[in-house]
Amino acid sequence: MTPSELYDHVAAHLPDGELDAARVTRHVLTALAARLTPAEGAELGTELPEELGHILAAAHGTGRLDRDELIEHMAEALDLDDTDAEETLTAVLAGIREYLEPVMPIEQMLALLPPDLARLMS
Repeated sequence: MTPSELYDHVAAHLPDGELDAARVTRHVLTALAARLTPAEGAELGTELPEELGHILAAAHGTGRLDRDELIEHMAEALDLDDTDAEETLTAVLAGIREYLEPVMPIEQMLALLPPDLARLMS
């Protein structure tokens, strides 16, 4: 699968037509890489297109993910209010989930992730 296919999945969920699916997807993946452990990032990243998978492969976090902190980070990075940032984050995660479901069962995907992220993705 290609990055454009993933971006199409994300775009279908974005609440605002003015947001660029590629840009917000890269922002979300970069924010996740800062929070996921190297093992979590590597396993999830192997299922994404190479140019996006390498973002998660560089994960260097502790596996601790605070939902509100992630939303605030997204709001600041994308110049959105918290409500729009949460909708955007949820849209990207929904797009990633749809993209990965044919190659990775949702249960496996959720088991890889910290609980706060798994809840956002389910």
